[in-house]
Amino acid sequence: MEWQQLLMENTALINAQVVQIGLEREGQRVTVTGHLADTALSPTLISELSGLQRDFAETQLELVTQPQASAVAALHALTMLTQQVRQRLLPELIWPLSMPPTLPREDRDIPIAKLDAAAVAYRQGLAHRYGRRRQMLSGVHCNVSLAASLMMGLYQAQTDSRDFTTFQNHCYLHIAQNYLHYRWLLTYLYGCSPRCWPQSGLTPPAQPVRSLRNSSSGYTNRPGVTVSYASLNDYCQTLQAAVDNGKLSATKEFYGQVRLRHAGGHSQLCQDGIQYLELRNLDLNPWAGAGIDLSQLTCLTWFVLLMLWLPVPASTDNWIQAGQRANEQVAIETPMQVTRQLTEGEQLADALQTMATSLHQPHALQVAQHILTSLHDPANTLAARWEQQTNDSLERATQLALQLATTPHFNA
Repeated sequence: MEWQQLLMENTALINAQVVQIGLEREGQRVTVTGHLADTALSPTLISELSGLQRDFAETQLELVTQPQASAVAALHALTMLTQQVRQRLLPELIWPLSMPPTLPREDRDIPIAKLDAAAVAYRQGLAHRYGRRRQMLSGVHCNVSLAASLMMGLYQAQTDSRDFTTFQNHCYLHIAQNYLHYRWLLTYLYGCSPRCWPQSGLTPPAQPVRSLRNSSSGYTNRPGVTVSYASLNDYCQTLQAAVDNGKLSATKEFYGQVRLRHAGGHSQLCQDGIQYLELRNLDLNPWAGAGIDLSQLTCLTWFVLLMLWLPVPASTDNWIQAGQRANEQVAIETPMQVTRQLTEGEQLADALQTMATSLHQPHALQVAQHILTSLHDPANTLAARWEQQTNDSLERATQLALQLATTPHFNA
């Protein structure tokens, strides 16, 4: 499929609402002194606030929004939910960082979420395989799909795929394959987990890094879990094989940075096709009250379309493995370092400028300029900003985290 040509021939279908976005924001409940809360999450609060859930631990919140038609609407939905939860939690706070605060010395003092028996058993299995501490890392997951009008319009304009489901599968696989190759750019721009607090269960880096969470030391499956994105069938078969071989307890234990998704679950995904992509690699933005801001979501919107615009080589598995190596390199670079991926980053910014001009999208041009500026000046990245304000001090980092949690900034 010549995606670039197809997009250029259908520019009338493309606008700022080209991507639908649903958000999942994780975060730890903490006291005003920066320690994990020792209270249970109120069942009343959970029942009253649709979208509020618990993740691995009783202290680990997950705030989930329904898909929205634009970045602005997605951020507004998450902001409203975050403000409601924050107000009801007081005096407890929501820790604004992906790395948890100082954790208790004893594992038993990191309580698993109080859910039904099956959910608790699943989490106990995770605790056994990865340790409770590793599960305490938090981030933002973005559930993205192309706008229905765009997807249908592109389908009707092409002749390669006879049925809509096949076309949609090809579209999302293409985006996923390129996203996994180029995701290092988002780690560079928005990674913000330079170091870890005591008792995190992670090996502290010798010097601050861009994103400990996005590195091989962060939130990953155990070695030996390899899932192919060459086709939907390959994805389903290799993921199920990992479960059958005991490498995963269930398909939902797969921590890949992109998940192929169907609203009906994994079985329906494999039977009926891909409905959306779950992008799982964004660290929390501590300066954004919702954990992510509008500039990030705007960038993500056009980055996703760029992933469709750019070609994918025939050997998709090798392409993705190269992306994994690049992401690891960028994740462990020091925050103020000009990335070793600079040349490819400049090429991506140029490609985005070309796409923006071809599709008549001025907002995408602004994103391209932001990327180019940040590539040449790492001080514009989140990790560098964090290190500049905390000056390599965990004490100052804790103080700043609590300050941001106490008086969060919301821009929607």
